[in-house]
Amino acid sequence: MSETIVTQVGPGETLSEIAARYNVSVEELQRWNHIENPDYVQVGQEIVVYNLVDAPGSDSVVGDWGVWIGGVIFLALLVFLFRRKRGAAAPVSRAPSSHQPQSAPVVQPRPAPKANDGELLVRRELMRRYRDWILLNDVLLPSGQGTAQIDHILVSPAGVILIETKDMNGWIFGSPGQKLWTQSFAAGRWSRKAGIRTKQFTFYNPLLQNEGHANALVNLGIAGFGQLRPIVLFVGDAKLKTADKFLPLDEHEKIATQNRTWRMRGVICMGLAELHRYIAFSVDAPSNPGLTRERMETVHTKILAAAIPVTAESHARHVEFVQSAKEKRATHR
Repeated sequence: MSETIVTQVGPGETLSEIAARYNVSVEELQRWNHIENPDYVQVGQEIVVYNLVDAPGSDSVVGDWGVWIGGVIFLALLVFLFRRKRGAAAPVSRAPSSHQPQSAPVVQPRPAPKANDGELLVRRELMRRYRDWILLNDVLLPSGQGTAQIDHILVSPAGVILIETKDMNGWIFGSPGQKLWTQSFAAGRWSRKAGIRTKQFTFYNPLLQNEGHANALVNLGIAGFGQLRPIVLFVGDAKLKTADKFLPLDEHEKIATQNRTWRMRGVICMGLAELHRYIAFSVDAPSNPGLTRERMETVHTKILAAAIPVTAESHARHVEFVQSAKEKRATHR
């Protein structure tokens, strides 16, 4: 007998990990749970996992329709009886007088999406470690025909530090200029029996993603590229298996002063310890712009003036823009 599994997203867990655990694909989980952005799931969110023979749209679910429809009819009947009872007990209300002003119904805005555990961890660490600097989180800025969502902006004497947080596990394969990177996991027991040793998922190069964030700040006149330090931070248990393709920090800084592209793409930090080491390195680096407190406050004010309030609606539009960009990249591959 086939079964349907309902699991919850655990702290630091990604959709890719859940897919690997139950031997299904990320695309199937997105389709079954109506998830548009596979990188955005919340802790405690229920994820439905179907067996292959029990997936929506297959013949095996037809036999369950009778039970399901019966339950819906029963619930609808209960709601009807409850409302009828309340309506009978409620006093008769009079129509409002034409002389009395009628207030418009108040529409409550939908809550904005919450940050995931990885972003919350980084936020707490930055607030604790760099109290004298200016920290902004989950900043949404206009960018070209769409928007750019930046996890953390740390305005410091060493420059404007842009941090893209990735809470991921497994092995990470990629290079600075490669558009798509790969996340790899060891296959589960049943996959290994079928001869599958690993499971792989692709995701957009976060360095290029953060380069877009940096371009947004430059185009908005918030900061010059020489003041920006983009960082991609992995806070899960992920291991960068192609570390030899990335330059050491001192060599990176040397090329950054000569070539704008390298500066804009930034560096990879595997863990919070590497993040702190790079920030300390940036403070002592010759390329440190030496922002004064007054200039830091000016950058802060410009960001606040340009930022779009993060609501459920603005987040949905951003996700739609990101999905459209993904589809365009796929057609040009």
